[in-house]
Amino acid sequence: MRSAITVCGTIALGLAIMGAQGRAQNAGAMDHASHASASPSVVIPPGQAAYATMAAIVAMLEADSTTDWSKVNIEALRQHLITMNEVTLGARAQQTSIPGGASMEVTGDGHVAESIRTMLRNHSEMLGMEGPYRASVEDIPGGVRWVVTAANPGDARTVAKIRGLGFAGLLTLGDHHTPHHIALARGEPMMHR
Repeated sequence: MRSAITVCGTIALGLAIMGAQGRAQNAGAMDHASHASASPSVVIPPGQAAYATMAAIVAMLEADSTTDWSKVNIEALRQHLITMNEVTLGARAQQTSIPGGASMEVTGDGHVAESIRTMLRNHSEMLGMEGPYRASVEDIPGGVRWVVTAANPGDARTVAKIRGLGFAGLLTLGDHHTPHHIALARGEPMMHR
């Protein structure tokens, strides 16, 4: 299971880096049938991070003889990845240094605002459990005010890390993302969506 999680994470990271190449592939019409017989000597990611994440998890589920297909819900995973995408690419963040950390006003338009609220409320809880951080979320028009401080405000390294990572970097912290995605796909209950 640990190797499957590592593979999923590695594929998603590789695809994030190669996103521009994937977009370039879609520039014109393609004959996908002619590609079926191609056998590259290296593993080539499918070109889109959400698709690659879903494909990796589906492959993992297919390889697991204990998968209960009556509970599998790839659509729930897809919806969560949409939320992540909206927050990652559509949010605006204004950061202010405060004693012990940073205060970030994270806002967006339309669906992005609700995605911000959902994701940051849940990630704040995880951040507090997984590291030397304290986080709080307060609703503001169009999003949230996210305050992240060091559990020990005198820990200059952690304070600098919070400020350096900022909104987007802080969202990447923690080892819960891939297990969370797998649980969503398996139809298992999770602390957040």
